[in-house]
Amino acid sequence: MATISIELGKFSSQKQREVYLLVRQGDSRRRIKTGVKLLETEYSTNMGKVRIRSVLKARAVEKLKNELEDSLDVINQVSMGESTEDAKHIAARLVKKQESNTLDFFVFSENWLERTDIKGAKNYRCMLNTLEKFNGSRKLLFQDIDVRFLRDFEHYLEERPRAKSLYLGAIRHLFHEAMIECNTDEETVIKNNPFQRYKTPKQVMKKGVRALSLEEFLKIANYQPREIGRKQLAHDCFILSFCLMGMNSVDLYNVKKLENGILKYNRTKTKGRRSDDAYIEVRVHPFIKKLMTKWKGTGGYVFNFHSKFKRPDDFNRSLNIGLKAIGDELHMPGLQFYQARHTFATLSRNMMKFSKSDVDEALNHVGNFDIADVYITKDFSIINENNYKLIDRVFDLEPTPMESKAKAVPRKHNSMDETGEKKKIG
Repeated sequence: MATISIELGKFSSQKQREVYLLVRQGDSRRRIKTGVKLLETEYSTNMGKVRIRSVLKARAVEKLKNELEDSLDVINQVSMGESTEDAKHIAARLVKKQESNTLDFFVFSENWLERTDIKGAKNYRCMLNTLEKFNGSRKLLFQDIDVRFLRDFEHYLEERPRAKSLYLGAIRHLFHEAMIECNTDEETVIKNNPFQRYKTPKQVMKKGVRALSLEEFLKIANYQPREIGRKQLAHDCFILSFCLMGMNSVDLYNVKKLENGILKYNRTKTKGRRSDDAYIEVRVHPFIKKLMTKWKGTGGYVFNFHSKFKRPDDFNRSLNIGLKAIGDELHMPGLQFYQARHTFATLSRNMMKFSKSDVDEALNHVGNFDIADVYITKDFSIINENNYKLIDRVFDLEPTPMESKAKAVPRKHNSMDETGEKKKIG
């Protein structure tokens, strides 16, 4: 009669031993991988029996062992305990039956990521790697993802609030994608849906912590890099982002359309998730036209960042390195590029008293006026007029008419000389 027991493999280079289920039939033996790996501190042996100390890993191994033993009981009953098959063939039958009745979360997720062009693929892969460490193996059946499992994973991420929200949201999305793809009218492969009862945690954000005060922003605007390099690039792009209504670095990198002084683009972060493709138009204020010329691009791009960096991530990393160096000089530790966007939003609301809905639209957020948006034809002139007023106020300029040929006239002194270099402001 065939039997199943737990056995440990040899130590790996990572000082781990893999857990196997050993099928015995007569004198033949065959191992079945469980995907669970144990450190020396996670198990003990006594009289040849293995005791797994990790509750989660022990549960996973025991569950698989019980399921295989149920299938083995059927084989033993059919053969009346006198099967002529050896352990190799019995193990193969058990594995095949197990695979036909189960769907693995990791396998589905990796295949789905290969097929999709989702922009956050990197976050999904980070989630899978973290989930593997929590789970103890890269094997996880959909049927094992229940409310208790999700709460345990949430607790595991307690010290990483952003990851807790992001990763559990990613699991929920993959779960729903699998149900759409695998469940049919004829067959329900994934029978459980823990997200009917489990609510993914929302990230608690500290509002406004990244925004600079007007005085802090002007310290950066007045900063004079001693040489042309990373700090010069970071400084100029920080001013460009602020004056282009908080434009992200990836959009500065990708933008291709500049018509009659108006930048037209779809926000990279959200264009695939919105019915309007996150489209926005930003009129270039005369104050930054010299910077636009200074960093003018070729090959169809508005800016030349493509010629300097292979990927948007490289560009953004360089900006943050340059800004950190500037911040260290100005005694503003931890200065980051995204603070230009936060500062634009904060000064627009708190200093200029623009409505929150107008600030939201300028930031190219979704907004909360879904029905109104159906009736109202999109007009970007309102947020662009606001932006002109903000720039005039911040840089102490005479009111600038919103025309393509308008020139920014300083009230007290020119903030930018003929070469495009900054003079002291304020």
